[in-house]
Amino acid sequence: MNFPLNPSVLLVMAIPLLGIIYLFANRLKSGTIHPMEKWHDLDILQGIQTHSLPANIGEIMEKVNIEQNEQSIGGAVTFIQTAEPPQDVKLTGKVVLLLHGAAFTSQTWVDEVPTIATLAALGNKVIAIDLPGFGKTKDEVEDKGSYLSEVIDVLTPNVRPVIVTPSLSGSFIIPLLEKSPEKISAWVPVAPINTEKGRDFFPQLDIPTLIIYGELDEDLGIRSRDDLLLIPTSTKPQVLPGAKHPAYLDQPDLWHQILYNFISALPDSEP
Repeated sequence: MNFPLNPSVLLVMAIPLLGIIYLFANRLKSGTIHPMEKWHDLDILQGIQTHSLPANIGEIMEKVNIEQNEQSIGGAVTFIQTAEPPQDVKLTGKVVLLLHGAAFTSQTWVDEVPTIATLAALGNKVIAIDLPGFGKTKDEVEDKGSYLSEVIDVLTPNVRPVIVTPSLSGSFIIPLLEKSPEKISAWVPVAPINTEKGRDFFPQLDIPTLIIYGELDEDLGIRSRDDLLLIPTSTKPQVLPGAKHPAYLDQPDLWHQILYNFISALPDSEP
């Protein structure tokens, strides 16, 4: 027996089906992960999130121009290094803000491990600063969280950055996350200090967080990892084999591959 199909009924049935198809397609696009999904199960080197670095990455990096300038921010004349993607590179729309550890400066990301050039060659705008009291930023600040907040407001006002914070720079990012976590789109803590100060509010954060440290960093690497796992949107810890506390120095290629995979898995940037 044939039953007539009511167009209104068909429409009602089609709407949720189209919604499911849209969500599925959106998940697969560029291998990204929907921001509401848990990141705890994400191994950044496995599955659809893995992207090989371009075979010609070295050639592209040679085209990257790193500009240097100084600007008064939060009471400190701050030394800044900035790089835009070369003209023939597809833009990601993302901004990466690189901080540094106690024994380093922004120049570390140029001379010792070419993270500025690598990330710019992959389509990101990259900003690195000398933190107050280090390198060419001679002034010091009392409120480190407020200073970092102003750095973001001044240097990347229209795009919430992915922020990389090794070791000492934890003393800047932890107070910012407590007061203004909405300032950033994602976080890459590399065995940062002061994570114990975030234990009370880490469980409320919903920022994609890439946990990464060196295999030989058995002190701060382990302690910070245990605290960072309290963040619901943190990844499976990425341990760089044979690497010490500044793990990126011992495993630069793997460091850049992991950063690339993580940034590629992030949702599109929003103001």
